Amino acid sequence: MAIDYTTIEEIINDFQLMIDDTSYDKEASVYQLRLLALQGLRELTFDVEQKVKTTTFAVDSTTLQCTLPADYVKLNRVGYRGDDDEFHPLGNNPNLTLDASVASQVGDEAYDENNPYYHTDIGKKFGVGGGKNTLGYYRINRQDGTINFSSDVGGKTVFIEYISDGITSTPARDHIVRFTMHPSAGQGVSNSGATTNTVFYMIEDNTLFRIPGTDGSTVTYTFKDALLSPYEDLTENPSNKHIYISLSGNGSSSEQVADALTKVINEGHPRYHVPPSDSNIKASNIGDEVTITISNLTAAPKDLLDPDGTFDLNVLVLTSLTEDQIEAKTPFPTSKQELVQLGSAGDTPKIHKFCEEALRSYMYYKYIQRKRGIPANEKQMAKRAYYNDKRLARARMMNFNKETAMLTSRKAFKQSPKI
Repeated sequence: MAIDYTTIEEIINDFQLMIDDTSYDKEASVYQLRLLALQGLRELTFDVEQKVKTTTFAVDSTTLQCTLPADYVKLNRVGYRGDDDEFHPLGNNPNLTLDASVASQVGDEAYDENNPYYHTDIGKKFGVGGGKNTLGYYRINRQDGTINFSSDVGGKTVFIEYISDGITSTPARDHIVRFTMHPSAGQGVSNSGATTNTVFYMIEDNTLFRIPGTDGSTVTYTFKDALLSPYEDLTENPSNKHIYISLSGNGSSSEQVADALTKVINEGHPRYHVPPSDSNIKASNIGDEVTITISNLTAAPKDLLDPDGTFDLNVLVLTSLTEDQIEAKTPFPTSKQELVQLGSAGDTPKIHKFCEEALRSYMYYKYIQRKRGIPANEKQMAKRAYYNDKRLARARMMNFNKETAMLTSRKAFKQSPKI
């Protein structure tokens, strides 16, 4: 999230901290405050912030229409991106048909008497006025929530700039992956894909295990042999990404490996007061099967089949082993990895920092506005405070400066004589 924006939840939390026993809004519930905050966010977005969003659409050549975004309120402009990197707008035509599937009943020939732009004698377009757009036209259909285009726009990609309501949010979805763990090196597994009597060793000291992170990165855990680096004898705090377990001698079973991995992900090393690496990552296991849930994503999670091969070293696939891997007995921490649910980053309502105080004033004013037991002068002061804060926020949001003024004034200057 941009640093100049604050989430609605933070505004509500700050508002509640200011409430005491003498406040008129001391009985306000968090649900009421959230409703008022969203209403205020919408009002300030319309009047002050006017949050402009941009999206692109590939116009269907058959229907010649696109569905407007869910947070659409008002259209700014529609057009193409040119080779000059500038915006080239389409024209608005209120006479454009809203149903492209209906067959044309009126021709567009040069001598069509129903077309007033054509002269039936010499010239054929004598008297045609200006205001035409050679790029194409559009028309908003508010009833159906669509935008319709003329036929010359079909099959092209258009840019749409619009004012957002500021409150439409996309809920986040947890990313869930599942792994079947291998036993440790002391409990070797026969590799049928290798040469006869070859024992393929599994988890060893310093074997890496990778999982997706909350920010689109990769979180890497390292298995450590508890016999080589005894957990009880550590002289300093262990890393919250180190998993200490018996990996040599008789080793550990796949169930023991899964238990140790789950504990470190969830708890870290509580004995040494070391917290887990990420509180948004939780694990659970049944036997040797570990299910990991990554919550509160801030970016799209990495795919287990990512082309860069990030997670390839997690899983043993006998048919894909190279001769070098067989010879070196390369350790693999898992025998299987799968995606249970694809996660996505959410988009929570937020407001610009310049508008924070105006939003808090709105919440207080609207909460006491219809309360019968509150003095009229308190309501009047709350109303006045809201409009003052709103006016101040609008002034702060203005981006007019000396350079902009000079550029605007010089647009009328041209290197040609005026007649």
